[in-house]
Amino acid sequence: MATLVVTTDTVFKTQPIQSSELADSEKHPVPKGEFGLKSYQEQKGHLKVTLANPLGDRTEWYVFKGHVEVLNTSTLVVRQDTIFKTKPLQAKDLPDSEKFPVARRELAVKNFQQRGIHLLVTLINPLENDSNRLDWYVYEGHIDVLKIATYSPPMDEPEPVNRGILFRIPGRGQVGTDDSIIPNGNFTWGEATKNGTRIPVNELIVNNIIAMARQMEEVRSRLGNRSITITSWYRPPLVNRAVGGARRSTHLEGHGVDFLVSGLTPTEVQRQLDPWWPAGLGYGRNFTHLDNRAYRARWNYN
Repeated sequence: MATLVVTTDTVFKTQPIQSSELADSEKHPVPKGEFGLKSYQEQKGHLKVTLANPLGDRTEWYVFKGHVEVLNTSTLVVRQDTIFKTKPLQAKDLPDSEKFPVARRELAVKNFQQRGIHLLVTLINPLENDSNRLDWYVYEGHIDVLKIATYSPPMDEPEPVNRGILFRIPGRGQVGTDDSIIPNGNFTWGEATKNGTRIPVNELIVNNIIAMARQMEEVRSRLGNRSITITSWYRPPLVNRAVGGARRSTHLEGHGVDFLVSGLTPTEVQRQLDPWWPAGLGYGRNFTHLDNRAYRARWNYN
C-alpha cells in the first residue's frame, strides 16, 4: 500500500472536472494530510485514487494532481487514538511539550525501529503541532506498520468503450456520437449534431453546445429527471434553410435546442420552465424549444 500525501487543502471529487462544476454531494473538502492508498492512476490532470479506508461513503475519488504526492514508503496505521512522544516513556511521565495526541489515521514513515514496547518512527511530514520534529516514539500496541514495494501497483486494462461514430470538431478534436457532451452527462454529441452529420463550423459554436448541454442537465433535473429526446440541436446554414428555420435561428449558433419530454406535453413543459428560464422559450404541438439568447422571449409556434 502506498501513501497519498495531500500537500495543500483541496477537494476530493467523484469526477475529474473542476469542483465548481460539481454538486456538493459530489465533492469532499480535504485538509493537508495523508491517506493509505490501494491504487492510483492518472486521468485528465487528476489522480483517480482508491483509498485504503473510506472517506465519506466511498473509497474511489479524483483529486487534482498538483495538490498531492504518492509516496512508496512504509505506512504507519494508527489503529486507535494514541500519544506520540519524544521519549519511550509512559505519557503521564512526560510534560505536555513532549507529547502529542494523534487520532486514528495513516501516516507515511521513512523508517522505524523497535525500542522495547515502543517504535521509534521517522515521519515523512511533521505532525500538526507547529513543530518540525519527525522522530517520535509510539506505543507498539496502538499501531501497525505496512511495508510496501517501491513500485506502483499494476493497473487493470480499461474495458473498451463503444463511442459510436467518431468525428472531429473544432477545438476539441475527436469525439464520438455516444460521448457525453459534458462528463457523465445525459446528452451526447450525436444528439447535438444529428448523429455526426452536422459538424460545427467553429469553436464558438462548440462552446455554445457545451454550455447549453449544462443548461439542459438543469432542465432535466427540474422536470423530474424525465427522459428527454432531442429533435433538433445544431443546424449548419444549409440545413437551417432547408428546414425553413429563421434567418438568425439560435440553432445556427449551437444553443437552440428542440426536444420532447417523456410524460409531459410541450404545454406542460413550457408552464414548468417559464418562471425559471431567463432566455428563449417556445413551444409547438410536438416539441419545446429552448435557447440561450441574451434576453427573455416567449412564443407559441401554433
